[in-house]
Amino acid sequence: MLSFKIYSNELEDRLLVPFYHVLKITKKYPLTIEKVAKLITNGMDLRSYKEEGIPYLRGTDIKRCQVNMLTPKKVNFSVKDIPEKIKLNSGDILITRKGTVGITSIVSDDCKEVIIGTEVIKVRLKENAEISPEYFYTLLNSKIGILQINSKLTGTVSRGINHPSLKNIKIPTLSKENHKQIDLWIKEAKKKHHLSFSLIEKAKELLLSLFQKYDPREEQFYKVYSNDINIDFFTPQFYYPLYNKTIERMRKDFKIIKLGTISDIKRGNEVGSDNYRTYIDKVDSDIRFIRTSDLPNYEIDDYPDYYVDISIQDGLKQDLKVNDIIFSNDGKIGFSALYTTADNCITQSHIRRIRMLNTLSPEYVLIFLNTKYGQFQIKKRTVVQATIPTIGNGLKEIEIPKISEKVEKEIISMVQEAYKLKAEKKLLIRKAKSLIENVLLNEQNGNTKKKRQIYQA
Repeated sequence: MLSFKIYSNELEDRLLVPFYHVLKITKKYPLTIEKVAKLITNGMDLRSYKEEGIPYLRGTDIKRCQVNMLTPKKVNFSVKDIPEKIKLNSGDILITRKGTVGITSIVSDDCKEVIIGTEVIKVRLKENAEISPEYFYTLLNSKIGILQINSKLTGTVSRGINHPSLKNIKIPTLSKENHKQIDLWIKEAKKKHHLSFSLIEKAKELLLSLFQKYDPREEQFYKVYSNDINIDFFTPQFYYPLYNKTIERMRKDFKIIKLGTISDIKRGNEVGSDNYRTYIDKVDSDIRFIRTSDLPNYEIDDYPDYYVDISIQDGLKQDLKVNDIIFSNDGKIGFSALYTTADNCITQSHIRRIRMLNTLSPEYVLIFLNTKYGQFQIKKRTVVQATIPTIGNGLKEIEIPKISEKVEKEIISMVQEAYKLKAEKKLLIRKAKSLIENVLLNEQNGNTKKKRQIYQA
């Protein structure tokens, strides 16, 4: 049980235990966000979403340590018309203020030409600030940062954080040597993140270039004849010409293979919400519990909402292996990633593990599933059970064209390099967060010197 004393002269205008817990750790540090911030502002409120346009970042698009560039809605808005105060520069910090509050990311080169919504706060540091954006971002994603934000939440039904509360968050600082080390790690992580995303997009473009001639035109109205009716599907989108004619045209030039015949597909497991732990509650041995919202930017999120005890992993025996495809089968359908050497997790029942056998490489299949040709087939077979969209067993029916060995090897090479970079990025961010947490949290326990020696060893 955690216990500590608070004296009457330390009491402020709230009687929340988390508030005073983190206050004991941070009260000796004079630096606050208000002292280092040049600008703190919310985004714009836009609701007219389009199929094409400029990405519009909402709170759900901000993941801890990255911006998910696969989920933003699109709006009809010109980049040159974005108000100056919400334009993004590399190094700007984005913080969610509603929903899951305090999720923090840093702007890198892949997400500058976007619009931020009202659920997102942008913080830009002063040019002469005592800390760097990289240190600031790492601190807010550490247990010290999360504890502080949680201690300042307001509201009862919908919890949130306002600007005055955010400005008063303390910024504990480390030695110049440690600060410099964190800067180096995070700057390198940002480069690896941007390059890995670019490589996957490049692989997609290469594959798309093979199929461009198969694009049929969209049709607002179409007929379905009785002899074409599939007894299992009565949804109009199952018969949508845009989805069906594409694969029909591909059959003329490529051998088509059903995913279910060349892979082993297994479902994840539910563990029960009673077993969930958040980042600040978890212990070092806990592992990530991956849900459908935890597959940003073609990767498994290193900082999902929940963690579980490692004994649950031992009991479930999911047997996840490097190069398994992790696929969101329900809800947010179609998001996927490759399992890497840096990943250790278990997946929920709405996730499918796809293990390729021999015919096609997992790298190529992942890329195909993330092109519009893969997404057409996913949308075609999506149905709603109760209130949750699902593709069910339709995943096995997805048809994949077998392309030339030369092009497949090019795709494999790019994807392998991308996931090598993703694994390296995760390790760098982990080291940066560990350094902050080991120093600051152990200072509170009076064991700083001993713990620093352990860390350096």
